[in-house]
Amino acid sequence: MRILKSNEVRKSLILLMFILLLFAGALFWFLNYFIETMNNAQIKQNTSLAGSIVKKYPESEEDVVRIIISGDNKDYDYGKEILNRYSYNEWQAAYKNTLMNESYNKLLYGFIMIIILLLASVIAVMMYSYNKIFKRVRMVASQAEGLVEGSFGAMEGENEDGDFGVLVYQFNTMANRMTETLEALQREKLFLKRVITDISHQLKTPLASLIMFNEILSDHEKLPKEDAVRFVKESKNQLERMEWLVKNLLKMAKLEGKMVTFEKKESLIEKTISKSIEGLKTMAEAKGINVVLEGPSGVIVSHDVNWTAEAISNLFKNSIEHVKPGGNVKISWEENNVFVEIKIEDDGEGISKSELPRIFDRFHKGPNSNSPTNIGIGLFIAKNAIEGQGGNIYAYSEEEKGSRFVIRIMKMTWE
Repeated sequence: MRILKSNEVRKSLILLMFILLLFAGALFWFLNYFIETMNNAQIKQNTSLAGSIVKKYPESEEDVVRIIISGDNKDYDYGKEILNRYSYNEWQAAYKNTLMNESYNKLLYGFIMIIILLLASVIAVMMYSYNKIFKRVRMVASQAEGLVEGSFGAMEGENEDGDFGVLVYQFNTMANRMTETLEALQREKLFLKRVITDISHQLKTPLASLIMFNEILSDHEKLPKEDAVRFVKESKNQLERMEWLVKNLLKMAKLEGKMVTFEKKESLIEKTISKSIEGLKTMAEAKGINVVLEGPSGVIVSHDVNWTAEAISNLFKNSIEHVKPGGNVKISWEENNVFVEIKIEDDGEGISKSELPRIFDRFHKGPNSNSPTNIGIGLFIAKNAIEGQGGNIYAYSEEEKGSRFVIRIMKMTWE
């Protein structure tokens, strides 16, 4: 029954049945025509025989007519004995029978023509059906060749019943998956190209400085000791800058390439915040910035401690860099039934409305950024680190009125 689900098979069977019914009707008509012809021939022969006998023996008219019309066979044996003398009997071949000869030939030729036409029609139907089937096969082969060449157009007919519909559907599914795979590979290729370009661009300046310092230090015999010490210190600074650049660029690449596995666990948010600002306290103290931490103790939420601390640290560093000496930075946190919210607020120079939508873009630096360590990836890392855990990050700011960054870490997630 499965093969009957194919449109091609059903159409072929219907066409064959129609042809067979047509030829059955033609055969019935031909046999009926043959019988009528034989009947007419026999009537003519009997009529001729009756005319000959009655013409010679008028008194026998009634007997002759009765025998012919009623089919009386009482004198059959006598007549058979007479005709046997002339080799005319029931076993005589039809083609030797004058009465049957012409009709026999018509019947034979008619049957031969019917058989030939029937065979030709069946062959034509089979060729038509096979041609449609193999046309579909050639189409699949052509599409498969197109896939090899990189052409991923979908085939028509996936909604048809039967095996061809299933084949086309599966083929289109395969083509779609290959398209998605190649697009993903292309994106990965472009991503890798961008990362390499970014790394080479960011490392170009410190590398050039190191090369220059090494050239100067190579002639150390003529270089005053104080200058030599200064260039060595500068070389160390550039090496540390390169190390910092590489680490942050790798963090950015991992986040953008979705290669980070966040290890979320129930942890105190206060402890994560303390960890995030530990290394920046000296920087804040050097500028005389007042840092305030405010929030309830004992707030626990599921999060990746290291990446969340990295995000908060980048936001905190951004505030320190844009707050004037003696300014204020406040980090506060609170919770509700849905999420834990962390705010990093400052009273710095603020961000213009035109710049605000772009601050989380990779390598975006504001017009007021003068820090040599600012390459425009800190906020990008912060956003991706929080959103990668299913959280959200928002920025609010006005020029000369400070900035406020809000992090929301969901207490529950829905798959």
